[in-house]
Amino acid sequence: MRINLVYYSREALDSFRKNWVMSLAAISTIAISLFLLGVSTIGASVVNDMMRSVESKVKIDVFLKDTAPPADIKVLQDAIIGWSEVRELHYVSKQEALDRLKEDLKDDPEMLKQITGNPLPASLEIWVKDPRHVSVVVTRIKKEQNLSTLVADTDKDIKSGKDVLDKLIAIRQIMNASIIVMLGLLGFASLVLIANTIRLAIFARRKEIAIMRLVGASNWFIRWPFMLEGILQGLIGAALAVTLLAVGRSVVFPQLKEVLRFLPIAFTQTAFIRLVAVLAAAGTIVGLAGSGVALRRFLKV
Repeated sequence: MRINLVYYSREALDSFRKNWVMSLAAISTIAISLFLLGVSTIGASVVNDMMRSVESKVKIDVFLKDTAPPADIKVLQDAIIGWSEVRELHYVSKQEALDRLKEDLKDDPEMLKQITGNPLPASLEIWVKDPRHVSVVVTRIKKEQNLSTLVADTDKDIKSGKDVLDKLIAIRQIMNASIIVMLGLLGFASLVLIANTIRLAIFARRKEIAIMRLVGASNWFIRWPFMLEGILQGLIGAALAVTLLAVGRSVVFPQLKEVLRFLPIAFTQTAFIRLVAVLAAAGTIVGLAGSGVALRRFLKV
């Protein structure tokens, strides 16, 4: 078996060297496909982290009239906090709202000078357990009795961040669909190129293969060098993709963190190692699949 493995490896390398142009094309296509797969995986992970961060900050703001009776405000608070969809509720007084604004504008003294008195309303801040429940809670608030004594305009004075969240979800879905289509096309191209490379190798060695069959060589004895060649192409393509991803991760991520300080931009070393294993496995599978197609269709053994 050891002798056979050495023979298979030597034959695979020799065939790889003789057909280096086609091998290079196959490797390049695999590398691009796996690189895009890695980018999409990292991107999906980052976007999911960003989505979770945004979801945790999604809240409903109910801006109250200055003339709203405190007793009616308390009744509305007690009703909302008792709903199963609601995680937390906080009453923001006019003074607290003004203090927050001044804190936000502390680096802009000119803007602070423009603020006279307290033009801000009191409000209720409501956080839900699941962002999907935002619409449900908003609808229930609008159905509350005596709401007209608390809110001037239910459409303008009851706000939520659901629109932003919906847009992010739509963008993520479009991005994922585009990536899947692109990866499918590139994966197909990789299989075709590997199959053609193996086919050329088979054609170049057709006389040698015929002789091996005449002397009793088994089908697998003939197949293994070509399969190893396909695996080699897949692994080299995976290695190139991993190298590009490692360089991109070390260069791009620090810049993204600097620009988007308010968002969680991270992809841990453990997650990257798992991604490397997935790409190596994907390269091996693509290489085997490509060589398998060529052997099935063109090697009549």
